[in-house]
Amino acid sequence: MWDGFELPGELRRHPLQDDLADTVAGDRVALVGASYGGFVCLDFAARHPDLVTALVLLDAPHPDHEESGDLLAYAEEEERLVEEGRLEEATDLNVSYWKIPGRLRPMVRRSLELDIREVDEVDLSAVRAPALVIVGEHDNADFREMGERLARELPDAEFAVVEGAGHLPSVERPDAVLELVKPFLDRNHKL
Repeated sequence: MWDGFELPGELRRHPLQDDLADTVAGDRVALVGASYGGFVCLDFAARHPDLVTALVLLDAPHPDHEESGDLLAYAEEEERLVEEGRLEEATDLNVSYWKIPGRLRPMVRRSLELDIREVDEVDLSAVRAPALVIVGEHDNADFREMGERLARELPDAEFAVVEGAGHLPSVERPDAVLELVKPFLDRNHKL
């Protein structure tokens, strides 16, 4: 799902607007996803538990989280700006709200143009793969809470915080994330 650094084995980059089933192609895989990409991975792991050997979720949303007023206000403003076609302002809002490094602004801008299938609900109890739930120390409080809940509510999950990182730890602190992800996948991604 993301390529913040090199991992052993075959790495398939998945375009978020495409169907993850097409990328997986019926193979047994470990899924690594950040933010909404993590939510897409979580949904896939629940719907196809026989295909997912391990799951890494980086600042992923929880399917049953009641957003704070702050997160709700951000989401409503982003939606308004996008609907009005004011994508540069929506990009600025995202970069500011999520404290995304400026070098990633083009990626944020492109993401606003994608037609991404919405995931409505996920049955966490259907996920059989071991999961590593990672949050950035400085991410939004909602996402810290969602990460903690995912780690508690998934059947087999570990929780980790990446110090000094915000909403995109794999980009902001790739070495620290690699130190968590590689041993987790070495232990759990058995084909």
